[in-house]
Amino acid sequence: MIIAETCRQALKDAGVNPDRMALEWASAAEAPRFVELITGYVSGIKSMGPLGTAEGESEKDVIRMHLKAGIKAASARKVRTALGKLAKDMNKSNDYSPQVISEGVANKVLPAFRKERLTQEIQLCLAEQGPCKSADLCEKTGGGNKEIEKILETLSKKKLVKKKGSSWY
Repeated sequence: MIIAETCRQALKDAGVNPDRMALEWASAAEAPRFVELITGYVSGIKSMGPLGTAEGESEKDVIRMHLKAGIKAASARKVRTALGKLAKDMNKSNDYSPQVISEGVANKVLPAFRKERLTQEIQLCLAEQGPCKSADLCEKTGGGNKEIEKILETLSKKKLVKKKGSSWY
């Protein structure tokens, strides 16, 4: 359940309706339940429409960029470490309630994921679109000005981006 909740919160952070993801269990002996689950899921997806419709985003390229960066972010060491620490903490407390899982993901995993997703998106924007001002990067990524500036400073120290005038490249 930790992974499912992490996926839901990560999708929401990336601007995708988290209802587009479902994780349900059905044994091989539960064929009618399996059919019911799949039928309900497909019906829900159809009612949401194509990716971007339910999210209120007309720019499919924006969602694609969020998802592309999200995929890279999900495999980042800091995100995996945060997820492992949460699982370890929950194991110690022996509390696996939905509320504890949701709060743990929101407080421990999602911040690491968000920072990494924004970092990846900044790099994608600069690589694909060329020089950008930090305000433009905020708009394109959905990040706050302080978040984006801090990430740009870190990337600059690592010599992954440079600033010329008011633009980053």
